[in-house]
Amino acid sequence: MRAVRAAKTAARTRTSDSAAEEATQLDEATLKELLESTDAQGQSFTYIDTSEASGSEALKALDNAEFEPSECKDLSMAALGAAEASDSTTVTGVSSDNTLSVGLVSLADEDAAGSQLRTSSKVTEECSDVTISSQGIEMSMDFEPFDTEVAGADETVGVKATIDAGGQTVLNTNSISARVGNNIVTAANVVDVDKATVSQTAEAIVDAVSSAG
Repeated sequence: MRAVRAAKTAARTRTSDSAAEEATQLDEATLKELLESTDAQGQSFTYIDTSEASGSEALKALDNAEFEPSECKDLSMAALGAAEASDSTTVTGVSSDNTLSVGLVSLADEDAAGSQLRTSSKVTEECSDVTISSQGIEMSMDFEPFDTEVAGADETVGVKATIDAGGQTVLNTNSISARVGNNIVTAANVVDVDKATVSQTAEAIVDAVSSAG
């Protein structure tokens, strides 16, 4: 029996090693094609460059804002799917009605993707109370995790961000990040929409990435 168990364990290890060796990092052209060819709940998606004026104004404002603590900027943008991980291929898109953002990240292997996913959830631990300054306006943002699942994903993380300004809530953003092998898909609302819409969007993009892989 011990020999049988040892053989099974060795087989699983070889399978895992083989999967790691076979992981293919998708290039930018492929990620853009996946993004722009996917339909989710009647919405199409267009690639945007957050450093330019076009695209989601909400994402652009956050990308240009100052964060305190400063280290929370990268964590916050990662949670919204708009940050670039090191040694990764990253594209960001916005829905045709400008209510949703989608981030696709392809990394070298599953370990790197798992580490990136943990970065998305780390924001709830280290940045529960953040001050944001943008265009002379000071806002506060806090994060909290929520349970969620995305069909077809290996791992899923849900993060809710609430942005307040002048004592009023100006945005509630639910972001869902899902790992598919060595790829990360993040869907988030940039205006108030139902959380189910975010989940369905993430599922549609995950399905597209799974099919490509």
